[in-house]
Amino acid sequence: MALDSRLDALRRQPVARQLKLANLFTSGVVIFLAGVLLLALQAYLAGSVLLRQARTAAAMTGENLSAAMVFGDRKSGADILAALRAFDDIAQAQVRDADGRPFASYTRAGLVSAPAAALDAGAYRFDADHLSVSQSISYQGRRLGSIQIEAEMAPAYRRIAWYALLVWLVMVVSLGLANAVLVRLQRIVTEPLLALAKTAETVSRHGDFSIRAKVYASADIGLLAGAFNTMLERIEKRDAELLSEIAERKRVEAKLDRLAHFDNVTGLHNRYYFNDRLAAAVAQAQQSQRRAMVMFLDLDNFKAVNDTLGHDTGDELLRIVSRRLGLCVRLDDTVARIGGDEFAIILENVGDQQVGEQIAQKCLTELAKVIRINDNEIYVSGSIGISSCPDDAIDVHALLKFSDTAMYYAKNAGKNTYRVFTPGMQGEAQKRFAMNGNLRRALERKEFVLHYQPQIDLHTGRISGAEALIRWAHPDLGTISPLEFIPIAEETGLIIPIGNWVLREACLQLKAWHDHGLTHLRMAVNLSSRQLSESNFVQMVLDTLAETGASPHALELELTESMLMDANQQTIAKLDALRAAGLMLAIDDFGTGYSSMTYLKRFPINTLKVDRSFVHDLLSSTRDVAITKAIISMAHSLDLQVVAEGIETVGQAALLLSNGCNSGQGFYYSKAVGSDEILALVLAESERERASG
Repeated sequence: MALDSRLDALRRQPVARQLKLANLFTSGVVIFLAGVLLLALQAYLAGSVLLRQARTAAAMTGENLSAAMVFGDRKSGADILAALRAFDDIAQAQVRDADGRPFASYTRAGLVSAPAAALDAGAYRFDADHLSVSQSISYQGRRLGSIQIEAEMAPAYRRIAWYALLVWLVMVVSLGLANAVLVRLQRIVTEPLLALAKTAETVSRHGDFSIRAKVYASADIGLLAGAFNTMLERIEKRDAELLSEIAERKRVEAKLDRLAHFDNVTGLHNRYYFNDRLAAAVAQAQQSQRRAMVMFLDLDNFKAVNDTLGHDTGDELLRIVSRRLGLCVRLDDTVARIGGDEFAIILENVGDQQVGEQIAQKCLTELAKVIRINDNEIYVSGSIGISSCPDDAIDVHALLKFSDTAMYYAKNAGKNTYRVFTPGMQGEAQKRFAMNGNLRRALERKEFVLHYQPQIDLHTGRISGAEALIRWAHPDLGTISPLEFIPIAEETGLIIPIGNWVLREACLQLKAWHDHGLTHLRMAVNLSSRQLSESNFVQMVLDTLAETGASPHALELELTESMLMDANQQTIAKLDALRAAGLMLAIDDFGTGYSSMTYLKRFPINTLKVDRSFVHDLLSSTRDVAITKAIISMAHSLDLQVVAEGIETVGQAALLLSNGCNSGQGFYYSKAVGSDEILALVLAESERERASG
């Protein structure tokens, strides 16, 4: 309150006094800051000078001490240090030999020696009272020891104090001179302002806007008077200008209204209009007992068009799609573009839900027709989700969410189709959403762990390696299977950081096993197609190997057949680079996809892994036996190793061995276990071999 009253009192003062006080305050602040800066500069310079003197003294004394230290002459060393009494600021010094033992010391007369903490050679340390400097002492390139000098800060403080007194005296004198000058200068400023104020008072009292103020030569006051006169001229014309402004405002409002409700690329209604219209359609559906349906359409692979043909072509494609969608709906229906490659349709007054499905199929059929833009033939498709009011919801946001959920299911069903929302989708969507959120935090919380399933050399019966398998140890939900969270990680892109973490942890474990003497063990790590598509994937793998110290020759990366089927030249180049670096490459679950000799020939593969579905019925299915034999024979003819997955019985293992299978893994040998258990299994294996040997 006291501050407010003072400010009010200041505002009631004449302009002349306000200017004077403002200028005095400004001058005082500037002079004060300048003084503070000068003192800071002086303090810095004083410290720098003291540091330079101490280093010079240390360098000179150290050079003089080198001969005494060579001959171990401590008395000469003490005499040389005594020369430091010529430096008033130096309080004490200490010389240590190369082993850190005291050689000689000096303490200024009248001081009690207090050994300071040792510093590294070449370092220095400031504190409130002292400056400590350390200097290495060498002779002919051989380090003899170090000298540490401690200087007092008190003399520097005294010099700064005198300098501060001088600065404050100068500040006081400067402020007095500024006050004397400001008294005279303020009149030059206030006289034109008072004249302008009187003119404004006359205009206000008489209402005569033809009066003009005197324009002074001063640039600022003249500008103010000119602006005042210009304001008077504009007031005279205010009626005409006001009418013109009202007309312009109406035109702008009409333009803004169109921008607010229509998409500038396609000309369709935009999201804002769509939401308003959907709210009205929902209200009408509740009153009329007829349905309002929402169709959410997302173009499939639209990003590829933008990336390959450019955004101009992408925009033209959106315009063509919007026209085609308009042909598929009824006159009273609403088509809107709600963002990117997403469209939404409102169907009003729908009696039968099949009407929505019919229109959705019509849209898909229309979109499937070829589109020609700039001599390019483009084929697009869409995924559509459908929800209805009041069957699914009577809330606008819920309807949109449900149609979006149904569209997601259409995407998962292979795209270019539609799905009608069902209540079960919502529960699944919520579960996936929660899983996605937990998955994003799982890496940060270190909830992932790796288990390792041993791989057995079928000929020797020894453990030859292990496959790294990720597990999610959720603190509340317990252990979550990879079958539940890996698909979500693939869709969201989280598989990339998760896969990188798996690779790093597996390499660290491989290095630990090798350091323990188990150099014959290999490590198999599964790859994701999203990982392989990353431009820096090869470098990431090589950097991980370099950082962990793991051997590239003992690391095997497992790919699926679908990854190889979709591979382009860039993918082949990445695989060749990995093989050139010494890594092994395997095809996982071989035989379950499109098994082709073509990619076995094109890609640098080392190993085929026979899928567990063939191994499971080996003892009861002659077809599975024939397929497994064919895979083994083909692999050996291509000089590839064969690993069988899912071995659960001794009969399966014997049959695979008799047909030339190299390695196997499965519950018959061991489930996936921790790294310590793998180590225990290998050590126990070695003990049995020594006992039997």
